[in-house]
Amino acid sequence: MLDSFSAQFGTVLPNLKGKRLLLAVSGGMDSCVLLDLMRRQPCEIAVAHCNYQLRGADSDADHQLVKELALQYELEFHEAIFDTQAALADSKESLQMLARRLRYDFFETLITEHNYDYLLTAHHADDSLETFIINWNRGSGVKGLQGIPRINGNILRPLLDFDRKTLLAYANDHNLQWREDRSNASEAYLRNEVRLKVVPVLKDVFPQITQKTRQAQRHLNQTDRLAMAYLQQLEGSVWAATASGIEIYLLELMKLETQEAVLYHLLSPYGFTDWNAVYSLPNAQSGAIVYAEEHQLLKDRDLLILDFRSERSSQSFILESAEQNDHLPIKLEFKKIHRLSSCEKDTIVVDADLLEWPLSLRRWQAADRFIPFGMQGSQKLSDYFINQKISRLEKEKIWLLCSDSKIVWVIGHRADDRFKVSNNTKNLLQIKWRD
Repeated sequence: MLDSFSAQFGTVLPNLKGKRLLLAVSGGMDSCVLLDLMRRQPCEIAVAHCNYQLRGADSDADHQLVKELALQYELEFHEAIFDTQAALADSKESLQMLARRLRYDFFETLITEHNYDYLLTAHHADDSLETFIINWNRGSGVKGLQGIPRINGNILRPLLDFDRKTLLAYANDHNLQWREDRSNASEAYLRNEVRLKVVPVLKDVFPQITQKTRQAQRHLNQTDRLAMAYLQQLEGSVWAATASGIEIYLLELMKLETQEAVLYHLLSPYGFTDWNAVYSLPNAQSGAIVYAEEHQLLKDRDLLILDFRSERSSQSFILESAEQNDHLPIKLEFKKIHRLSSCEKDTIVVDADLLEWPLSLRRWQAADRFIPFGMQGSQKLSDYFINQKISRLEKEKIWLLCSDSKIVWVIGHRADDRFKVSNNTKNLLQIKWRD
């Protein structure tokens, strides 16, 4: 195994000769094998260990073993001791997700502070097989079925071509020390249940399933790259990137036989899980929305619009004076001017004497009415949005500048006619919005 592992440094892995590498070592068999293999390579390595204090004396014993191994091999050692239970009480995450975030935040801090080139973890072929099975059951697409990536930014996983049986043989042949995490025998976690119940049965029926799955995942990776190249060819005709997301042109999308695949590859990076809802959205009524954790996908006439989820605040911000506006969620600049000039969408000029201070800044409400600049009668703001074909997502982002109960400016769109400059105006005030 040592020869096969060393050969990777000139093939599937980046050139690591002379690089500064940080190894994540838990004290289990997998990571102890990785540590032993890496100390024999021509690169500079250091060890990082996380103690979550979840298993009492066992956690401390794991910690002590890794520390002793680093000392034995004369390696720099980094440790983090987390009060995981206290962090869990303050978090909405699951225990596994919290632990993952804690350790990767710790690793990223070490990489930045100590100038490491890569972080190495001990994920192996059986881990990737388990991930394949779990994601297959979830109905994942090509990305999910690719398993654990060998290279992910500055994270490398050099053991992915070796299964657990091979690692155990290496550990025994080299008399390595390691500790068994007794929680790995618990079936309380889905991954453990797959590892303990499903994988052994599959290996009995298909003895080469780990290697064959890795081969299939390499094919899937190539298929995914091909799909992404195809998506790039569709940019501009079927979809376009926006400042905060994506717009998809439905008339062009519906001409494609691969429309569901296009939607999946465009939207999967944004955390969508209800793919049936996503695939049915092009035929839904305008205004229909599908939500992911941080994003939303809106059907707006002939468009699908991907953007961040809007959390429209009902809070009102008070402006006591033109100078005291640093507390606002958007930037407004007030300036006295002496002559009227043409204005862009981000600027209005009003009769300063018609304003009643303090002004307020707020989101729009269903009952809001204003008199659009240049008109005489009032109009419901919701009707104005419809007439201007302003999408639902865009409406949620609009702010109103108000004087008393009157709208002065639908910011970025239209001023109110009641505050316009006239022949009797003595004091002009320019208001500029900085996005």
